[in-house]
Amino acid sequence: MIKVPAGNRQIAFLQAHGVQTYQCANGAWSFLQPDAILESYGRAVVLHTKSPVWTSVEDGSSVTATTVASSPVPLAVPQLLLRSTGNRGPGVLGAVTFVQRLNTTGGLSPAGACKDGATASIPYTADYAFWAATPHYARTRNHGRLG
Repeated sequence: MIKVPAGNRQIAFLQAHGVQTYQCANGAWSFLQPDAILESYGRAVVLHTKSPVWTSVEDGSSVTATTVASSPVPLAVPQLLLRSTGNRGPGVLGAVTFVQRLNTTGGLSPAGACKDGATASIPYTADYAFWAATPHYARTRNHGRLG
């Protein structure tokens, strides 16, 4: 499994289903974007789209991220560790520092030649874990008060 650095705590763990979309250029498939719905107990709570960006449908907060580690998975898109490159809003995703994509199935690029401009959306599933910086020990110990 791809590990999150020390000093972070998991704040959400969501199941995703969606597609990985690929586009044909010069006769070869290349990744274009993800589109997925992340759920908690069967209720949509986060949308995952191009950049990559995750946006809460409950409070509008979001996180964008970049891949810092990848682990291959047979017959599926790789597991990923992504580091936040920006956050928006004070909601659930507003303080996210890392995102893990785990337990992936499907989503691989189509095989073979293709016609320029063609797109293919390949179904995939994954679990996404969202992490935030662990509060400083003194703040935690004193219920948010220092000293």
